[in-house]
Amino acid sequence: MNHSETYLNELLAKEHWTEEECRWLLHYLEETPGTELKSLMLERFRAHGLEVQDPALAENLLGRIHARMQPLPLPETKIVPLYRRWWKGAAAAVIGVAAVAGAMYLMQQPSKPLTAGLTPAAAEDVAPGGNKARLLLGNGKSLVLDQMADGPISGDAQLHKEDAALVYGPSGGNSSNTLITPKGGQYRVQLEDGTKVWLNAASSLEYPVAFNGVDRTVRLTGEAYFEVAKNATKPFFVQVNGMTVQVLGTNFNINAYAEEKRFTTTLLEGAVRVVAGNQRFTLAPGEQTSLEQGVLQRTSGDAEDAIAWKNGIFTFKNHELAAVMRDISRWYDVNIIYDKGIDEKIHVTGAMRRQDNLTQALKILELTADLHFAVQGKTITVSKK
Repeated sequence: MNHSETYLNELLAKEHWTEEECRWLLHYLEETPGTELKSLMLERFRAHGLEVQDPALAENLLGRIHARMQPLPLPETKIVPLYRRWWKGAAAAVIGVAAVAGAMYLMQQPSKPLTAGLTPAAAEDVAPGGNKARLLLGNGKSLVLDQMADGPISGDAQLHKEDAALVYGPSGGNSSNTLITPKGGQYRVQLEDGTKVWLNAASSLEYPVAFNGVDRTVRLTGEAYFEVAKNATKPFFVQVNGMTVQVLGTNFNINAYAEEKRFTTTLLEGAVRVVAGNQRFTLAPGEQTSLEQGVLQRTSGDAEDAIAWKNGIFTFKNHELAAVMRDISRWYDVNIIYDKGIDEKIHVTGAMRRQDNLTQALKILELTADLHFAVQGKTITVSKK
């Protein structure tokens, strides 16, 4: 491998590029397919304040990334083509600057004009979600956190708001608080024992202001990522939708939205025991349990996919269209309508940044599936192209 290839691989492993690195890539890469991806890349580059003198160079990035991918064999069910492990290395770079994960489909497809895309114009665009939440105190008082300045919060605990997060200090209180995120919101909280929790949109977490008992028990609805502080003498329990997850100190993600048919627990580090009725599994890092129709199963998991939302990214790897649109609905606080004849069970693959506006996210989905999205106010209508 020569020096240029070594440097290229180093760049593709990075999440973000400097302007100098972007320009180096544009002048190095060659042999590119797909005109609409060029348009989308140029749009993203200009959003980062970059002007590309030779637009054809922008296409070269996709060709090189394409050369680093291997096709994934397709199952017999109806599915959109995708690529094995594309989210490693190259995809990190794509998401970080170009946000063109739709490339994974279009690289093998005939070119289609991007103008066949979204309606109406971006003037009716919907902003992405953000750090929004409501805190319900033990005394019944409700606080809208995104409307409050950083600093101490009055209540029944040593509690501060710091940089869009709640931080609890040592307390002898016996009450519980509930952190609630709306559709279009997310929030972080550090509990009294040092455990950190990232709460996704349309979710809630109920917890004591101090863990004074023999264990540490919290109650979750929706989705959250946990980094549990180690305490061998006081186990940590998460109760959620008929499941109990028990840990001593570990990092894991739970996705248990009531509207989803499957509830998953994915372990990144440490060990957890998942219990549902008389069914139980102890997970090792990289494993996942799924609870569907009362049946608990253990499989190999995808940690990167499970916590992508925490890192500011949507990743859809062979996900059903309906599940993808529910994710979008929760984050952008929009309603979804399907035209007659739309198969909500088709599988799609793609990735986009959660900080992108709605139309940008839907453009990428249009590139990965033969679908059209019309946006009117807070409603998305899904139809065939």
